[in-house]
Amino acid sequence: MSGALRRALAGPTYAAWRILRAFRRDIGGLRIVVLHGTPDESLSALDRLIVTIKRGHDLVTPDQAAARFIDTNANRRPACLLSFDDGFASNHRAAHEVLARHGVKALFFVCPNLIDLDGVAQSRRVVETVFDGHGERMPANERLMTWAELAELKTAGHVIAAHGLAHRRLSGLAGSEREREINGSGDAIAARLGGTVDWFAYPFGDIDSISAEALSVVGKRYGLCRSGIRGDNRTDTHRLAIRAEPVDLAMPLAYQRLELEGGLDGRYADAREKLDTFARTAKA
Repeated sequence: MSGALRRALAGPTYAAWRILRAFRRDIGGLRIVVLHGTPDESLSALDRLIVTIKRGHDLVTPDQAAARFIDTNANRRPACLLSFDDGFASNHRAAHEVLARHGVKALFFVCPNLIDLDGVAQSRRVVETVFDGHGERMPANERLMTWAELAELKTAGHVIAAHGLAHRRLSGLAGSEREREINGSGDAIAARLGGTVDWFAYPFGDIDSISAEALSVVGKRYGLCRSGIRGDNRTDTHRLAIRAEPVDLAMPLAYQRLELEGGLDGRYADAREKLDTFARTAKA
């Protein structure tokens, strides 16, 4: 479905979902929101999203999510955690100008080898890897956060997490190359910022970008692995198969609420089942 069609149908679709949701009893659990770049023109939408989340969810910190992303009580308010992928510098501004105002602590998944590149070299590599060479260009005035900016976020209480050493698709790697892409990311972050790195989000997040073999490597180095596959996280959610909700700040609020409340979960049932199988068979 095209973005224009999703925008046009957002209101009616959400209204229908609200009717169906009234009959559901499994409302608890944790939703992890996935955001990417947050340019200045999207900051008001981010502010609106956080206000909306607070009305129906308990906004938790990464540490709280790590301890309680499994929620057994369906009568409790659902929880929500914000995460940002790829490490764009616009996220640094969003953290200071929006998250701080709401007292929100988030996860920031970054790729160390991309951070270490400068200027044109960085832009080209982001287009090749993060955008997967699909014709996108680095947005004007955008770059990746520096290590100093990441250190500021960590000092402010946010968590800096691993997203691969250079944002390479793990399902296409093997052996020592795969291990370096996975383990090298957390090791480099720990070396530059100190502390431990327990969260990992595999690049691209879809089911075709991961494998049981890759999750075996992830599980030996990290405690938690977040995907980009929609769904909430409960007692039976495997630590290597954590679900998440990619949210586009440019979409109407009705569509974002549909995402946050599980209205799109049904489309990803097969992907969740396959991810769970990978996680169960991983030799971590």
